[in-house]
Amino acid sequence: MTNDHNKHSNRTNGYYKTPEKTVEYIANKIKLKIKEGIKVLDPAVGDGVFLQKLSQLGINKKQLFGHDINPEVIEDLKREFPNIFLKDSLLEEYERFDIIIGNPPYNSNECDYIKENRKVLKKKFGKIGAINLYPLFIHEGIERLKEGGTLCMIVLDSFLTNIYYKPLREYILNTCRISEILLAPWRLFHDQKADVRTAIITLEKCSGIEKLEKREDNKMILIDRVFNEDEYLFPSKKTELNQIEFNKMPDKIFFVGTAPSIINLIKSSNLTVGDVSGGGTGISTGNDKRFLRRKSEVEGNPNWTGFFKSGKRNPYYYETNFYIEKDWKRNSKLSKTFMIRNKDYFFREGITCSSVGLKFNASYMPEGNLFGVNTNLFCKSKEDLFYLLGFLNSKVAQYISRQVINRTNNISARYVKMIPYLEPKDEKIKNKISDIVKGIVEEMMKNQNFDFSEKQKVLDDLFFDIYQVDEKDKEKINDFCENIFERI
Repeated sequence: MTNDHNKHSNRTNGYYKTPEKTVEYIANKIKLKIKEGIKVLDPAVGDGVFLQKLSQLGINKKQLFGHDINPEVIEDLKREFPNIFLKDSLLEEYERFDIIIGNPPYNSNECDYIKENRKVLKKKFGKIGAINLYPLFIHEGIERLKEGGTLCMIVLDSFLTNIYYKPLREYILNTCRISEILLAPWRLFHDQKADVRTAIITLEKCSGIEKLEKREDNKMILIDRVFNEDEYLFPSKKTELNQIEFNKMPDKIFFVGTAPSIINLIKSSNLTVGDVSGGGTGISTGNDKRFLRRKSEVEGNPNWTGFFKSGKRNPYYYETNFYIEKDWKRNSKLSKTFMIRNKDYFFREGITCSSVGLKFNASYMPEGNLFGVNTNLFCKSKEDLFYLLGFLNSKVAQYISRQVINRTNNISARYVKMIPYLEPKDEKIKNKISDIVKGIVEEMMKNQNFDFSEKQKVLDDLFFDIYQVDEKDKEKINDFCENIFERI
């Protein structure tokens, strides 16, 4: 779906041309379901690649339907397909279909379409929300499917874990049998200069409370991130799982390719990071240029202090280059956009975490500083603080945070606090970990380039034992952490 005249090159409305092998995979997946009388719809037909591929596979063009809000698209495709209509699939009513297929637009709530239709979209989609376009197409596609019908779409994989899409996940679990979730190659759209991670999801409509057992007992096929499109048919990381397992997860997270011991841990965990630490986000200045200074500008001024703000940072310790006035109360009075949270933790010794970037890091934050809207955690004792700091920088925590809890480039305090927390039964081991981490921090405060790799190996092995990760899952976690850009 596009609503601009430069439909094949302009991405402002979330249009990405689907690579040919991906089109072929999706078309072949649903081809066997298309018999005489079956109707197939692409609700955001764009350049019509899915309909063209189905036609090439021998499907009658009269069975193929397409909607779009771009008149140029409709004009072009109508020359080849009789059932192409100028229609808004999200807001206009239309008949039910046996199969719904496609690559709907990916665009946030700042795109023109959502801005122009925000009120009516919110009213229609309720809890699903108008956060992005593609979840609306998934929801509306399921709504417009006949019972027993199939939906197969390539969409952003953020819906698998992001808290904002929990209502969508619940809706899917309550109305569909999940046939397959395949995590597509992370470079799939790179030739279009798009750093988006996608999944191909195949669903069968199976709604109603009377079909609950049929949904829960459904055996899903889950395919972890494939390296390239050639792996679609013969993936190396393929598992089967009953759909009820998604229902058991916090926030109904859709996990794919996750180490079984970690999933069991998450489902059975009694404590999380949020249970053993306080804090969260801090100051949002609303105008960094106005309220922040570089260290060189205010160094030695007792009225200014370090400010630990969001961003990709070093593990264990880094020196912040940003400073802010200590009198945060005065600043909050100067500007309505200067927002304050968790003020009881201001100036305390704690842990500050990165919030952007694929790799998650946690760093020591010395006493006497202020912090921004990234995750900032505070513990009851130094021993607890350094133990938690060591855990958050371990491969176990990296894997849980990035592979399971949130597979996007951003991880907020809410997600960090969801990570299961365990302590060793032997207090000596906890003390050992705390001492190792404290030593790393002390060395890094002297030298930011301190090599802690050998100490990290010791810590990783200790946390593998504490979290009872078996050898097979240990290999999976090591592989993920070493190849995170291709695995997430």
